[in-house]
Amino acid sequence: MANTHIEGRVVRVARPADILYSLFTDLTNFTRNFPADMQDKADVRATPDTLLAKVQGFEIGIKICERTPFTRIRYEQYGSTPIPFTFTVLLNDLGTGTSDFQLIMDSELSGMFKMMLGGKLQEIVDKVTDGIERALGV
Repeated sequence: MANTHIEGRVVRVARPADILYSLFTDLTNFTRNFPADMQDKADVRATPDTLLAKVQGFEIGIKICERTPFTRIRYEQYGSTPIPFTFTVLLNDLGTGTSDFQLIMDSELSGMFKMMLGGKLQEIVDKVTDGIERALGV
């Protein structure tokens, strides 16, 4: 197994770090805008600390494993997720009602899985980063 480290680009968002921190440390926030049919189809369950979904027989979940107020939130795999991973959200408050946001993913992948999934994982990190920038960007 080899560590796969993926860093999203840093994006500037129009929110102070304490607001972003509050948003990302309550995982029920991620389900609030799901369409009902999508939530039922994916069997999504959330608590403030965990988020779990079953899609096409696969279970994927995250739980918060580290909170450093207003600067860092770390998530790790939860449930029967087959691949160990962590996501880290880094926040840097710029003091002007804006913050820098960055998403980092680390995973332990064997050589074959790294070849198959490495590019897809980078796409996921990039899509999330792009979505944050579209929704909250300066």
